[in-house]
Amino acid sequence: MDISLNSIEWIHLLLKTYIYDVYLRKKIIYMKLQIEQEENIRYHCDTWEKIASAFYYTKDNQKSYSLVYPSTNMIHSHVFFSSNKPPQYIVVPDYIKDFYNITNISYQTRELLHDLIKNNAIYGIHDVKDDDFLYSKLSHKINLTMKIQQS
Repeated sequence: MDISLNSIEWIHLLLKTYIYDVYLRKKIIYMKLQIEQEENIRYHCDTWEKIASAFYYTKDNQKSYSLVYPSTNMIHSHVFFSSNKPPQYIVVPDYIKDFYNITNISYQTRELLHDLIKNNAIYGIHDVKDDDFLYSKLSHKINLTMKIQQS
């Protein structure tokens, strides 16, 4: 019969061969878990700060970005709608690539996702399905453009 031990039990078993005091073994394991938790929190906070600051810096300083609009006088990427043709996608890559270099995702894609979530909350899922289809195609084209430009 095989018995599997979790990591705490395994460490406790290893410490048992060297340290005979139960209280001391438990204290060592508790301190180890506490240090790991603090390191994990610090790592995730630092990573979040790095990614979020790159995103908002790019968003605030980018001159043009992709969105879906029914007009042609925009200086940024968009979907051009016509009554007799399918939508045309005009894509402008990110000029500031800080966020893309960290995540391999254009900040425009994240903005499109935020817009979809906001519209879903306001209008409901049934009214957002068309936008979802258009945004996903535009997002795909933006990411292809960014990958081509990166290489």
